[in-house]
Amino acid sequence: MFRIKASIFFSVFVAMLSLMLISPIMPPLIRELGLSESHSGWIISLGSVWMAIMAPIWGRRSDTRGRKPIILTGFIGMGVSCLLFALALYSGLKGWIAGGMLVALLIVTRSMIGLFIPAVLSSAQAYMGDVTEGQERTAGMAIISAANGMGLVFGPAIAGAFTGIGLLWPLYFGTALSFVAFVAALLFIPPAKPIMQERPPKVNPFQSGLRLYLLAGFVTMTAVIGIQVVGGFYFQDMLHLTGQETARMLSVGLMLAGVAMLLVQVVQMKWMKLQPKTMMLVGSLFILLGMLIFLYSGSKAYYYLAFFLFGVGAGMSMPGFMAAASLSVSKEQQGGVAGLIASVQGITAIVTPIVTTTLYQADKSLPFWLIIALSAAIVPVLLFVKGRASAKPSANEGLARE
Repeated sequence: MFRIKASIFFSVFVAMLSLMLISPIMPPLIRELGLSESHSGWIISLGSVWMAIMAPIWGRRSDTRGRKPIILTGFIGMGVSCLLFALALYSGLKGWIAGGMLVALLIVTRSMIGLFIPAVLSSAQAYMGDVTEGQERTAGMAIISAANGMGLVFGPAIAGAFTGIGLLWPLYFGTALSFVAFVAALLFIPPAKPIMQERPPKVNPFQSGLRLYLLAGFVTMTAVIGIQVVGGFYFQDMLHLTGQETARMLSVGLMLAGVAMLLVQVVQMKWMKLQPKTMMLVGSLFILLGMLIFLYSGSKAYYYLAFFLFGVGAGMSMPGFMAAASLSVSKEQQGGVAGLIASVQGITAIVTPIVTTTLYQADKSLPFWLIIALSAAIVPVLLFVKGRASAKPSANEGLARE
């Protein structure tokens, strides 16, 4: 059991770290390429379409073909895609490609990254669902959230360190890391028989109970992605920073958020052991508080405090909605629900960058007010739901409700 959970942790950690290597360098890169904030939003959003499309497909395939083969496919695809994305950016910085052709190439290569990352995330989360039950499921999803937190810690830190050499070096590191993760997965992830030999039963995202958790996931991921997309622009404009200073500050801020997520997971697993709904409620309030500090402070120290509080909120909300969704379906549907969760993340990554960068161009505070409004709105929705999620033994017994 330890080997399986450790393998799942490492797989999610590498996938998240690879994503976080990109976040701190995108705002300064976009401006050095002569593109606008809205271009950044479109590149990230349209590049995430494939994540939303492929996440449920990868999840269902992992049910029938096994978790390990899909994870291996994901790491190979991530490595190749990250390299191509770096080469496209390099060509733009050198002036070999510009304008619409450059934007199109960045969208295509970013799309490839979005295509393969959910293969790792969906399969790893489904694997955790395979080997856990009941309250242990919440602890298992906290392990996945801790892996996300580790990625948030080390991704920005590594990106910030590499920016001293060059803004593209984090991407080169991410490429190499993906291939290392492939080898590690090949050697250490235990082989397991597929959960289903035939096509698994589909999971309806609108079925009672599950839709609430997916909505909570959408709100949480809107906050997480929104800060990554507009945070760099906000700090650069508010504090009058250079490109490298912006990348370093965003790296430190996201690192603090990651540390907070890790601390929350340790406390949750060892002492608090809160139910999923409670975790989502508390997490939403912390996210809301972090956003208010972003809006009403004007110094690095308060911005860093806001990042930490935001990390506490995300660290509570993410395992909360993941565990609740996983507990609401049967064993045979773990791949399907994991795919839906990854798909929600992909859809959020499509919508949020476009919306937040467009709002940012209208008024710098609007993206933060959007996150505040969504976080406040989800609280009464969660409060009206009675009971709690519970695991289901089979796919034919319907959906367990909170």
